[in-house]
Amino acid sequence: MIRLRHYYHLFKYPACAVIAMIASVFFTLPAAEASGIQAASHLHDPNGGSLSSLIMDVLIYGLRAVYYFLLLTTAGAMLLFMAVPQDEQRQRQRTLMKSWTGVAMKAMLLVVLLHVFVQSNRIAKGLDGGFADWLRVFTETSSGQAWLALVLLAMIGPAALRLPDAMKACWALLALSAESFVGHAAAADKLTLTVVSDFVHLACSSVWASGVALLLLFWKTDRKEAGRFSETFSQIAWLTIVLLAVTGSILTWSLLEDWVYVWYTDWGRWLIAKTVLVLAVIAIGALLRGSARRREMPRGILLKLDGAAMAAILIIVGIFTAVSPALHGDPVNYHRMGGDMHYTLRVEPNTVGPNDVSLQIWLPESSGSPRSVVLQLIRGDDGKRVIEVPLEERPTDAAIAFPGYQEFRYTANELVLEGIGSSWTARTVVQLAGGEEIVREMTFESGY
Repeated sequence: MIRLRHYYHLFKYPACAVIAMIASVFFTLPAAEASGIQAASHLHDPNGGSLSSLIMDVLIYGLRAVYYFLLLTTAGAMLLFMAVPQDEQRQRQRTLMKSWTGVAMKAMLLVVLLHVFVQSNRIAKGLDGGFADWLRVFTETSSGQAWLALVLLAMIGPAALRLPDAMKACWALLALSAESFVGHAAAADKLTLTVVSDFVHLACSSVWASGVALLLLFWKTDRKEAGRFSETFSQIAWLTIVLLAVTGSILTWSLLEDWVYVWYTDWGRWLIAKTVLVLAVIAIGALLRGSARRREMPRGILLKLDGAAMAAILIIVGIFTAVSPALHGDPVNYHRMGGDMHYTLRVEPNTVGPNDVSLQIWLPESSGSPRSVVLQLIRGDDGKRVIEVPLEERPTDAAIAFPGYQEFRYTANELVLEGIGSSWTARTVVQLAGGEEIVREMTFESGY
């Protein structure tokens, strides 16, 4: 009989990494009251920023991390049965894998039920919250239908574990395909490309995560079987890492309007953190593969580092899959009339990162053409951060005309705004042909 203490060595790494998740929530929330994580908390606490809201965020994202851990490791284990021969030499290895996967299956059912309840409840609350709205979530939305499929697959999981290896793999692929229809990929413009890429990404992630988890369990239970499994897994791991890199790049390209937004969004920063950890995993994997090639036992410290990196990655996945990759801002479209000058200022999309700026001015015909037009964006009240907007004159828009006035139009592209939710003062200084200056100011806040 396998003792429960063996499972502790698998779950202690995600448990330790929860500390990083809690710290990350504390770090992310103050950055902007309307950031991705904080915006999610508004669904259960309209006031936001309270201790109860923070605790709820930690619980929800902790649940998501456990959900991804169990889904990926369980589905991956079912796929890895195909790689372990059904011979007498590997019989103990398969017996241990079946026992551990059975425990994970039962835990997965409970977590899937809780995860689906929490997510569907948040959507239903966004409506009226009645029973009819719950039915609409599961019958009229692709996410609800995918969640129903996941619940059904989780319920038949223990039975699928007794089926031939090919059927085990079918169960795993069905579970992963259902998950690929939930989240950012299913909402992207390039639907087929993103969903297929997400499915392959999930499948490779599950094989890698379950392989690391099983290797840790074998190391604590039977070192001889750990060595054998390491030889098998090392041959698969590199292919999964390559496919993860390719599909991850496709997903990022599909979800982000521009690669530069990686540096300006919470989603992008979590992606960078995940990428750094994946690079660490590649380095650790190279060392483990070297040991397998030399028919040496894998080193315990490397296995523990691999497990800790896996736990950290899954926690990041639990967070950044719930944070929108899109930027949120209200474009600035400000117009002001005046006897000496009319003007219109536009800033789009008015978020951190690159923005397009358009300035139109109308001067009395008697004033002639302006000698110079200067637009400054001043951040905050102290005026320490001043951006001189590089305006370029453009042809005028004949669709908008004011009798007795002549129009002048200027634009600037890819102007970078910094600071989530920052307050800006737009100062327009127009020097007329006679040397007089007209100064106009207006304020706006950038989005997030």
